[in-house]
Amino acid sequence: MKNILVIITKLSNGGAEKAITLLASNLSKKYNVKIVAFDNSKQDYGTDVEIIDLKTRITNNKIKKIINFIIRIYKVRRIKRTYNIDYTISFLPGPNIVNCFTKYKDKIIISVRNIQSKLKKSYFREIANQISFNKADKIVTVCDSVKEDILNTYNVKNEKMITIYNTYDENKINEQKFEKLDKQELTIFKDNFVVITIGRLIEQKGQWYLIRAFKEVVKKIPNAKLVILGRGELKNYLQKVIEKNGLESSIYLYGFKRNPYKYMYNSDLFVLPSLYEGMSNVLLEAMSCELPIIATNSEGGNKEILQNDYGILMHKFDGKYYIDEPLTKEEINLGKKIIEILKNKTLREKYKEQSQKRIKYFNKENNLKKWINLIDNI
Repeated sequence: MKNILVIITKLSNGGAEKAITLLASNLSKKYNVKIVAFDNSKQDYGTDVEIIDLKTRITNNKIKKIINFIIRIYKVRRIKRTYNIDYTISFLPGPNIVNCFTKYKDKIIISVRNIQSKLKKSYFREIANQISFNKADKIVTVCDSVKEDILNTYNVKNEKMITIYNTYDENKINEQKFEKLDKQELTIFKDNFVVITIGRLIEQKGQWYLIRAFKEVVKKIPNAKLVILGRGELKNYLQKVIEKNGLESSIYLYGFKRNPYKYMYNSDLFVLPSLYEGMSNVLLEAMSCELPIIATNSEGGNKEILQNDYGILMHKFDGKYYIDEPLTKEEINLGKKIIEILKNKTLREKYKEQSQKRIKYFNKENNLKKWINLIDNI
């Protein structure tokens, strides 16, 4: 049986972390799999796969970053030799560069999860990307848009690259989406139209546009509520946008939830206002929870998921920060579309059915076959 090592920074808070946990669990049914986490002091996503915690805390201190990098290289190289690893799969720039620098006898597979040309580039990240893309045996991208972005930005051979879409944990979602809301939550979800969005509270996710657009929604639909799940650096800014627009009784910042599916299942509409995306896990999860979808037609995988009218694609936003300035054209249009969906039950039902149809394409079996075929034939 082949030995596979999977490397990630942590197992909390992010889509890549959730995706790699699910992948490792699925691969463990056929291979010997171990997960290496740079820092597993906080774990949001459960797995039966053995986790090796390097205990190198993520830091912004430049000297500590260098020390951590050296420690990670030393420890991962030793792990590869100790367990006679045949294949090493890594997600995200940090793990990808460590994976490439610790090549022993193993085949190196790196996964690129986001539009690289849109990310804020540090000197280290650029060097890490160049080395990783050149040294990897295979580069797995989460959608064709990410693949094209790499081909246009870096000198990478097309034959080295393959697209494998994200999948979703259907069994887990079906188990958890029927869990009951508590009494306080029920006061929000019962007898109201609930719009939900989920994602880290960071610039990429663009939640402030949705908040501002929602001001128009509550004018037309007073019992409309917006629930935002996620944690991140923009929490205080988003709270300020809510307050400045007088939306404290209509919008709720719920933070990170281990079970987001019960909130999705009890909502009426899912909106993803991101400025760019790789392959959004949460879009797939929302479809699995039978929600109609609105998402921005931004760079990345949104249009690949929602193509052919499986959801509604809105024009992308300008990327600027706003608080209580006049709404942009894109925000006005988003508000109008939300109002249209909430007021029109027939339209909501149409896109619920579209979600149920489309999600079947991203089932676990299809994607797992692609990963197994890649591993067995590299």
